[in-house]
Parts: sequence; C-alpha cells; structure tokens
Amino acid sequence: MSQKIPDVIMAFNVPAIMRDGAVLRADIYRPATEGRFPVLLQRTPYSKANMSLVFQTTMDPIKAAQAGYMVIIQDVRARWESDGDRFYPYRDEFNDGFDTVEWAASLPNADGNVGMFGYSYYATTPWFAAVMQPSHLKAIFPFASAMDFYHYRGGALELSIIIAWALLLHGPNGIRKAKKDSPELIPELMALFSNIDHIEQVFRALPFQEIEVMKLGDKFAPYFYETLAHPLYDDYHKQQTLIDKHDRVQVPALIYTGWYDLLLQHDLQHFTSMRNEAATPEAREKTRMVIGPWTHVGITDSVGELNFGLSASTLLLELKTNLTNVHLEWFDYWLKGVKNSINDEPPVKLFVMGDNVWRGETEWPLARTQYTPFYIHSSGKANSLLGDGRLSFDPPVNEPEDHFVFDPDNPVPTMGGNHILPQYYHRGPVDQTLLEQRLDVLVYTSDILEQDVEVTGPLSVRLFAASSAPDTDFTAKLVDVHPDGRAFNIADGIIRARYRMGRDTEPSLITPHAVVTYDIDLLATSNVFKKGHRIRLEISSSNFPRWDRNPNTGELAHEAKTLATAFQTVYHNSRYQTHILLPLIPR
Repeated sequence: MSQKIPDVIMAFNVPAIMRDGAVLRADIYRPATEGRFPVLLQRTPYSKANMSLVFQTTMDPIKAAQAGYMVIIQDVRARWESDGDRFYPYRDEFNDGFDTVEWAASLPNADGNVGMFGYSYYATTPWFAAVMQPSHLKAIFPFASAMDFYHYRGGALELSIIIAWALLLHGPNGIRKAKKDSPELIPELMALFSNIDHIEQVFRALPFQEIEVMKLGDKFAPYFYETLAHPLYDDYHKQQTLIDKHDRVQVPALIYTGWYDLLLQHDLQHFTSMRNEAATPEAREKTRMVIGPWTHVGITDSVGELNFGLSASTLLLELKTNLTNVHLEWFDYWLKGVKNSINDEPPVKLFVMGDNVWRGETEWPLARTQYTPFYIHSSGKANSLLGDGRLSFDPPVNEPEDHFVFDPDNPVPTMGGNHILPQYYHRGPVDQTLLEQRLDVLVYTSDILEQDVEVTGPLSVRLFAASSAPDTDFTAKLVDVHPDGRAFNIADGIIRARYRMGRDTEPSLITPHAVVTYDIDLLATSNVFKKGHRIRLEISSSNFPRWDRNPNTGELAHEAKTLATAFQTVYHNSRYQTHILLPLIPR
C-alpha cells in the first residue's frame, strides 16, 4: 500500500527477504518525482509506524524525503510487522543489517548510496551493519548507541534495562505476537500492565530471578534469564558485541550522546575506538562526536532540574540549526557529495556544563588534562549533611574511619542520574539534599571555591573500605553544591565486591572486616564548578532501583531469598587514602 502527500510518496510494509528467508517489513518515504535517490535507513524495535515517539524523531523522514532522500524505516526481526516471535537484543543485527543495506541499495529508486541513522537501540543497529562492511553503506549517524547488551556496572545489574525496558517497550507487542488468537492473550496483557503499574514491587521481588511477570518473559524477553546467567563478560556477550570490531568499520560516524545518557560510556568507547582503529583513514579521521547535557530520551535544554539554555536544545543546537538539519548536512556530504561545512569543526564538540557553552576539542580524553586526587577527610562522623566530612587536595594523615549500616531492605533511592527508569524517577541533575539527610550516606564537601574549577574527562574513585558481609556494594557520587545549598549530581558509579577485579575476572568473595581496595568508575563529565560553589563526594552502598540490591549474604543477587544488613567502614589515613581522581582542565 502506498500513500502520497505533497512532494512525498509513502509505501508501507515493504518486504525485505533476509538470507535465512525471514521477511522484515519497512515503510518507505521518497520524493514524489522520478529519479534515483540516496537512501537513509533506520532499523528499529519500537515500531516503524509510531513516529510520534520523541526519540524516534531525531530526523524527520518527511523532511528528509522532501530534501531528496529515500527514507526507509524497518521493524527489526521479531518486532511488530517483521517475522519472528521472540526478540533477542542484537543477536540478529549483524546479518540482518548487512542484508537490509544491500536490499535498500537495490530498490528501483535508490542510487546505491546508503546512510544509517537512529537513536538508542536503533542507533546501535547501524554499528552492527557497518561491522559487516556492506559495500553500499557510506556513513552512519548514531545518537546514544550501545556496544552490546552487557548492562552491568561494576557487577551490579541495571534494572532500568533488564526490567523497565523489557516491560514497557517490549512486553505488549511481544505478548501479542506470541499469543495471537490465543485465549491467553488478554489475561497475559492485563498481568503485564498490572506489573508495569506496580513496578516498584517488581524491582523488590525475592528471589529476583523468580519475578512473576518475567515468567511471561519467554514471550517477549527471553534475554532476561540469559543476562542474569552471565554477569561476567563471557563468550555469551562476546558473540553479540561491537567491542574489538571497530577495526572492521570502513565508514565515518557522527556520534551524538549526553553527559547524563545511560549509554555515555558506550558512545565514548565508540569514538575512541573509531579514531584509533577504524578500517579506513577516512573513517578514522572523519568520525566525530558531540556530547550535550542530555539524558537518554531527554534531548532538550531543560534536563532534570536544571536549564542549560536554548543552545543546548536539539531544536536549536548552539543557536545554529536543528537536529534534522544536522543529519541532512552529514548525509549530504557523504551520500550526495555536497561540500558543506559539516566536517570543518573540531572532531569533538562538548557542552561544558556550569559555563553552559559548547566547545570544540581535538581529542578525547583531552591531552591537557591534569588528573588530580581530591581526598576525603573527617573525624569519623561524615554521616549525612550534618556530619563533618570534608574534601581537600591535601592527603589524609591519621584520621578515624567512617561507618554506616547498609540495609538492602531500605536502600538509598535513585534520584537523578544516567538511567531510563519510568519517568517518575527523575533523570539527569536532581537536587540530592534529601538523600544527604540519610545516615547511610557519607558526605564529603570541599571549602567554598575561590575560583572556577573545570572537570572534563573520565572520573573514578579509589575507595578503601571494609564490610561485615562476604559480599556487598559501594557507590560513589560526584555532586556540584550551589551557593543556595542545592546539590546536583554530576556523575556516579557502583562496585560489587565480588566483581572488584573486573568483569573479565572470576568473582571472589571478600573477607569480612578486611580492608579492600575498590576502584569505582563514574564514567565522565564536563562541568565547571563555579566560584562560590563547593565540590562534594557521596559514598554509600545502594542506588535503587537504578541498580539491583546486594543481599549482603554472599549469594548472587538474583538468587537471594533473604537480605541482611552490613556494617560498612570507609578508611582515610596515611595508608588508605580514599579519593576521587578529578580530570582538571587548566583555565
């Protein structure tokens, strides 16, 4: 079926046959004139028909068709109108991506040049296709793209992906496809909706692997159980990852992401791998990266509880253009041969929060970075804002330890940050002072800054701590304290004790009460702590439901039927110098 609007012809559910005979269906938008046109391809699990989704409209297909492109939006395998009854993240995207690019290039009105674009999952499908080196693919534009489906941080599981994403985005269509014409369809859909409405109870279920709603998951999310079974980065994950494969990519990428985006770490790795390893000089030299202050599915000027100004909005990027036009400029250059200015700026463009300005850079991380430890101090009473915790560039000497009790039945709740929990869990920068009233949050704050301090680059915390438990978690959060007392999260991270040696190393429990060294990855940021502000570091043991709870019993978190409290000790003295390593930029 086709339909025509002024200047554009649309065709719906156009079939493409994959190498194994599966039929994937796409909607096509093309100019209402005779001729051959370059193709812009998007492959999505979120329904090609649902263009009302905010994150689906990073580029308007109607405007792109009016600008002389054939735009193809395809449902990936096992989603919506495409063949398959069970969806597995990324499993089929290598071959299906290659086959679809070559199919698209062969269509009657195509000129043989293909570009791929998208957001989130469907920003990742271009990478999988590019790895396969289809001859007609010329460039990609991924906005917030993953490496794979390994969604553990420091050994803790990202519940916003493994539960919230599965239930909200995959559940209804997955059950409809699996139970079509079955009397079980309506009861199972109602059970799914009830659990979505009470998702906090789902997050708290024990044992986690026995969550009732996920027993419907073999209809829409079989990957739930597989992810729980593979907390290490083992062969299961390596079979469906992009890590170590950028040396096969022959085409340049324009990478967009956000400082508060769930996939920030993946995008930074995409960029550095492409610049160092891509298969062609053109791909290495022309790949670019833009990082705004955005969250995942929150690419506006108002992010969390802060407004970064109109120049941060993708509707008016840097007061120059909108995101659709950026896409068209990129693809005009690579698919049409238009010599515009898209490649004239530095390869890295950062939004520097605090100053709230865009700045060009030549590399990531920045070569002029001065990595500087910022040490924690107290007289043993750093609990909450009422405590005596301090941050200083001076290392500690002989100071008493700080203590707190971690009760996984009363975890520190998620408040802001890089997640995609339901919208009532605020994302991005959110005032943390309510959480800082808790006695299980250690709070360390610098003196009032006498000058601006810029922190741009990767962040990490070296923590020396002991626990009464054989396994436990520790969290760290960098915070910008404003003169009025509001305290906004900048970056955070978590480490699970049994996985302290890294995701490739066999886990091992800790000896209760022994001092252990933990390195906590806080990802990265670009933020100017302004004169008159203060820098703060929070240490605790939970951030729930962003990450699953550690039961403190030594059991695997998803198998645990009971929870136990843990007595935590944080050290800061001449031997154990707990600190955050700040990437300071000279100003």
